[in-house]
Amino acid sequence: MVVLHRRSEKKLQERLVRALIFASAFVDVVRSETVCRVDRVDLLQALHGPVDVSLVPQVEKGEVLVDSRGQGSFQVGRG
Repeated sequence: MVVLHRRSEKKLQERLVRALIFASAFVDVVRSETVCRVDRVDLLQALHGPVDVSLVPQVEKGEVLVDSRGQGSFQVGRG
């Protein structure tokens, strides 16, 4: 039996949530954007089992997650 530290479990859940978001995202190669196709409610329904709700970001359908200008909601230089 493997026992994960709480911090590792949190990081694992964060990676799982991001993976779900990007797996369902649309990649527009013409505009160099990655667009979200799920919202927070869809994500919470897709996650089976107990999950820390604070780890699920407030995303909306149609939101630009990553773009070539660095202004996507999942990029450091957003704003």
